Amino acid sequence: RSDTASRRRSRARVMKMDDEAAEGDLHGRAMPVLDQDDVDALARAVQPILDSDEAIRRWCTRANVERFLRADRGNLAKATKRLTDTLKWRVAERPETRVCSACINKDLRSHYMNFVGWDRRGRALVYSDIGLAKDKTPSTNAEHCMQVLELLEPNLRPFPNDQYVWVVDFHQFSVYDMNPGVASACLGLFARSYPERLAGMIMVGAPMLFNGLYRAVCAFADPVTVKKVRFVVGPDGKGGGKAFDPVMDEFFDAETKAWLAAEMMENRKRWKEVAKRKSWMAATFAGRGSTHGWWQTLQPSKTKPPEPPVEGEGGHDIRGCESFRACDAFKNVAQAVRSRGAHGALTSRLADLAPEGIPESEE
Repeated sequence: RSDTASRRRSRARVMKMDDEAAEGDLHGRAMPVLDQDDVDALARAVQPILDSDEAIRRWCTRANVERFLRADRGNLAKATKRLTDTLKWRVAERPETRVCSACINKDLRSHYMNFVGWDRRGRALVYSDIGLAKDKTPSTNAEHCMQVLELLEPNLRPFPNDQYVWVVDFHQFSVYDMNPGVASACLGLFARSYPERLAGMIMVGAPMLFNGLYRAVCAFADPVTVKKVRFVVGPDGKGGGKAFDPVMDEFFDAETKAWLAAEMMENRKRWKEVAKRKSWMAATFAGRGSTHGWWQTLQPSKTKPPEPPVEGEGGHDIRGCESFRACDAFKNVAQAVRSRGAHGALTSRLADLAPEGIPESEE
């Protein structure tokens, strides 16, 4: 008993040091070493659910069991509850089979949050532009977050790089984006069902208007998540935070940094053109991310005829930089989106309008 108690006290001291080292560090991980007896115990606790469902059994790898134990800092009871609840949720919702209903049925521009590359450590890069997202409803924004995470999860690198860095562009943030319910729905989803996936958030060009919402979100958000946020001045020099170039250089290689800067500056310089036309969903279905607006006849205006498509600045492709578009993860995501979204009221009709048809694969 004394040996067991001593081991637990020692482990608690290590956990405390790990947590303190990881707080606010977008490159570190808490609890890099886990007690494998606790991992085994957590796996046994959820085994009855795994035995009843083949898809769940495939998803619940040892790495995922370890992730949930790590999320609750080794607390076996808390980790058991969180993982059990997540497994039951996955059985009921089948998130691995779904895409955002708003993006495929209501408006191809509903959301602009996508998996677009990697950071220097090989962690996934998720980019979003708040102004380009037409839908402001909490439930469908959470559903889109689920889509993004389900698309990137099978393509993540092993621990400790099995996470994503989220770059959020605020250049067109407005009073219409001030609903704390959106942040609550998305952060709640992350905490419940995708713990230890978010490495950090880089908020670019956030205006003073955002301060009130940020304070409201901090009141209910996980303190660990709050410490993972960095504010960065936009590439146009607007907004508050650290200088753009040093932060981008810290996290991304030259090609990925250039893609992010090109995407952000295109949205600033050509806002009136691209805001009405950019759709990651349409671009992914068509296999072409540098032509925008060709799909507009699917969503005709009641007062105006469709406007002509426009080309991206210098051939800029909204799906990611060239090296990312050549990797297996990008191809896997494109195939999954086309398969899961083929039944959509809008996406089912994209093949008839795509400039070069819908490719069967990206190979």
